[in-house]
Amino acid sequence: MPEQQPTPPRRGGRARRAAALAGAAALAAVLASGCSASADGAAGAAGASPANAKAASALPPSVPDRIEIPDIKVDARLDTVGLDAQGVMQEPDFAKPDDAAWYKDGPTPGEPGAAAIVGHMDTPQAPKAVFFNLKTLKKDEKIEVRRADGTTAVFAVDAVDTYKKDGFPTDKVYGDTHGSAQLRLITCGGSLTADRHWDSNVVVFAHLTGRR
Repeated sequence: MPEQQPTPPRRGGRARRAAALAGAAALAAVLASGCSASADGAAGAAGASPANAKAASALPPSVPDRIEIPDIKVDARLDTVGLDAQGVMQEPDFAKPDDAAWYKDGPTPGEPGAAAIVGHMDTPQAPKAVFFNLKTLKKDEKIEVRRADGTTAVFAVDAVDTYKKDGFPTDKVYGDTHGSAQLRLITCGGSLTADRHWDSNVVVFAHLTGRR
C-alpha cells in the first residue's frame, strides 16, 4: 500500500479556489485521455434539484483516506492527485483502478468549499473500475469520506450530471459554495469516441450532512 500522504499546507480561500479552478479545466483533459473503454455504454444526466437532507456545519481541514458509497458498493482507499509542473491535473493511478484520489490543491472533504474526488470508470485492464457505477447514484444517497483526524464526513447526493469534456462547467463544479461544505465526485461517461475514449465527465454534486 502506498504511504499515507501528509496534510498539505492549507491555503487561503481565494488561493484554494484559484487552484481548484485551474485544476478543473485540466481535469477534463486528463480524464479525456485517461479513461478508455472495452465495452459500449453511456451515462445519462440526472436532474439538478437540491437534496432534501439538511446541511451540516463545516468541519476543520483533515486529509481524507477512504471513501464509501454503500448504494453502489464502493469502499475504496483514497490516494491524492495534484497539478504537475505544467499546471495540468495528474491522473488517477492506472495501476490502482479500485482506488479513487482526492484533489489535494482544493479543500479537504468536510471543510468549506467544493472538495473533489476523482476516479476511473474503467481502464484498459479493468472494465469496471472504482467509479463504474457513479452515474447510477440518486438524490439523497449517502457518501462517507473517512479522514485522518478520525472523523468521517457524511454527504448526501444533490444531483448527478454529465458534461461534454470540451464544455466542462468549471465554475459550476468548483465555484464559490458560500461557506458550505460540498463534495464533487468525477469520472468519465457519455459516449465512446472513435479512438474508444469517453467524451464526457460524470459529476456527482453532494453536500455535508454530518459527521461520525
